[in-house]
Amino acid sequence: MSGKPKDPLTTEQKAQIATLSAGGWSQNKIAKEVGRSRTAVKNALAEPEMKKAVIDEKQELAELYRSKARAVVTSISDADIGKASLQQKAISSGVLLDKSLLLVGEPTGINVSVTVLMDVVEAIKARHDTGQPQTHALPATANPA
Repeated sequence: MSGKPKDPLTTEQKAQIATLSAGGWSQNKIAKEVGRSRTAVKNALAEPEMKKAVIDEKQELAELYRSKARAVVTSISDADIGKASLQQKAISSGVLLDKSLLLVGEPTGINVSVTVLMDVVEAIKARHDTGQPQTHALPATANPA
């Protein structure tokens, strides 16, 4: 049964489909969210301009996650060192970094990322205990692999 063709996707729906796809949503879940059929979503995602939009959106999301990870780590202050939330910040930064790597197709290692970040936290604590000056910065690009 072919049925009557649906109205074409709106520009807003296409943008939403690209964003949700870049975020890892399934075609079924996107279809429900947008209010269109899975076939309409599948066909839209097969279009060359949509493929490019998804790639661009993934790049944008990856940079956003990297930026957030960097902001979390650089926000660690001397006062944070004595708080339990420091571990939470380190784990959050590792998760954000891992997500950014996933989005650009790079190998990830959340366990490695968190382990490295916790090592940094311990080094900061050790320097704090010895009275050495504190510096809290990440390189512009961080890749745990």
